[in-house]
Amino acid sequence: YNIKSHHAAICRAYGSDRVAQAFSHSVNWNRSLGRIDAALDTCNFIIETLLPHCDPKNVHNSFCLLYSCIVTMKDNGLAFDARRALLRFIVHPFDEHFGPGGSTFSKPLFQPILVLLDLQGNEFVEVDKIDEYTEWASDERNMPIQSESLENAWAAMAVSPSVLFGEIYYYLAKRQNKVHVRRRFIQIGISLMERTLTKTKSLPFARMYSTEKLENIKAFAKEL
Repeated sequence: YNIKSHHAAICRAYGSDRVAQAFSHSVNWNRSLGRIDAALDTCNFIIETLLPHCDPKNVHNSFCLLYSCIVTMKDNGLAFDARRALLRFIVHPFDEHFGPGGSTFSKPLFQPILVLLDLQGNEFVEVDKIDEYTEWASDERNMPIQSESLENAWAAMAVSPSVLFGEIYYYLAKRQNKVHVRRRFIQIGISLMERTLTKTKSLPFARMYSTEKLENIKAFAKEL
């Protein structure tokens, strides 16, 4: 496979580069086996070698390539690198080519993932926008629960978007001084994560990830 010579033809045939996306699936595979270095090496290959040669207007393809990288990078100390890649290859090209009125399957996930990466990357330091994020997350309509088919499609690429939304509430809950807000955010986070377990029975990596994150937020709840 040579992305420079094969990418455009594959996208014409299938809508996105399914061959390149095999590398994204290998990130999940290596992480499942505990081969974190191999998973991160593949993330680096995707970001440094594949994405720069992808059609920037095919944001759907770029997001499919980057999604599994974001999930693994953020859990291994590279949340800021993942955030920069998301802005460079997804958000900025989308804004440039399609503007605020544009649409793509992954668009509703842009802002929640950017927020999550900021919170996780700054887990132990101040977050400049914490009040803004808290107000934003207080309106659950900002967490775009998608159709079951789309939710399952993203879960098949890496993880269910709902578990990522649940993580936002987990990281926000850890920063709340008001007990009632903290408890509400924990409850929302748990609810979002639990719904993913029933949807990912046939998706081992996505189910493993949801189970791990659900255990984390429940353990935090017990500390209160």
